[in-house]
Amino acid sequence: MASPLFELSDDMRATAERRRRSSGRTHSKYDREAVPMPEPALTTRTPDPWLDSAPLLTGMDEVGAGLLDSLDAMQRVAASAGTGPLLINASPGTGKTHLLIRRVAYLVQELGVPAGQCLVLAAAAPGAARIRRELGAIMGREAAAITVAEFDDFTAASEPGHLLELGHLFIDDLPRMPLRLFRRLTEHRGPEADVTATGDPDSALCQGDPAAFGAFGEQFTQAHVMRLSRNHRSPAAVLVAASQVIEPISRVPGRLVQPERPALEGSGIGRYFAVDADDEKRFVADLTERLADLGVAAEDLAVVGPDGMSVAEAADGEFRVVCLTGVTAEDWPNTPAARRELYVALGRTRDLAYVSHTGAGSPLLADVDQGLFSPFGMVPCPRSGPEQPRLL
Repeated sequence: MASPLFELSDDMRATAERRRRSSGRTHSKYDREAVPMPEPALTTRTPDPWLDSAPLLTGMDEVGAGLLDSLDAMQRVAASAGTGPLLINASPGTGKTHLLIRRVAYLVQELGVPAGQCLVLAAAAPGAARIRRELGAIMGREAAAITVAEFDDFTAASEPGHLLELGHLFIDDLPRMPLRLFRRLTEHRGPEADVTATGDPDSALCQGDPAAFGAFGEQFTQAHVMRLSRNHRSPAAVLVAASQVIEPISRVPGRLVQPERPALEGSGIGRYFAVDADDEKRFVADLTERLADLGVAAEDLAVVGPDGMSVAEAADGEFRVVCLTGVTAEDWPNTPAARRELYVALGRTRDLAYVSHTGAGSPLLADVDQGLFSPFGMVPCPRSGPEQPRLL
């Protein structure tokens, strides 16, 4: 027997067989074309978004010199504001936690607020740990007198009631705070109390209670409200996609986000069209291996989906690469909860984002400008020419 002109690999044979079986079940107006994964386009270094600040506002160059050097213009205005109620509306990547930490330090070291009278609250343990660490790096021993806690510390049976009496309150990620807890923390504080809160109402997932964000304005009617719009974390393509996903249900009218980082060549959102669940798993394994070869540590890759972490887990972190798997119509329907999860997940990435799915994918992906995607895998493409009649 003559030998064949070429041999198919086992993976290619399996893919061809799956395509053959699929084409026998349905008749689509699309063909599929095998497109290889583009090489991940990472930055040449791990970015420090706080080194290159935006130009300062006129007259702000001497305010908090040194202590506030790493802040951009609007962050510096917020951090150096006097005592009193202050609400900072800040979408993901705009530096709300970074700003809050510097505001605490500024009030203590520049305005003479007693460190022992400061209570700083974070939504979860990772946020509280970061606040403690960075306050210590900025303030030295003086930071030890500042009380840093997380929301759950107030839900235990033996509630630390004495903490409620601390006169200077700082809340990070207010929309995630239960409304009942916010009422307890503020019920004995007057309208001019020194309370600073940050957060983005659109980032509150289904388990969060964004009512606390609205209650701030009711409790402190004379509060200053500032909005941060300069994103220091994510590439432009990711920011635009996230904005398009959340826009139909946004709780922030007129939301505007400006990318601080320059657009990276090839930094579109990778979209993998998987043949089946096993094919999707192979894609994740291949991506993980490629990223490792490029120096991306395991903790800098977040795989969200059935075989990875949840969006709620990813929401407390920041990653060089975020990969969302199983982004199908069944698991990511066109609902407010799913929109918020996709918005939050995209906002956690510093370099690259990927989505993968079988079938047509989630309807939420149709709301994103398709030019922002870099499709690969078994990519559907319209058939050229009229469809040939089938013999009966």
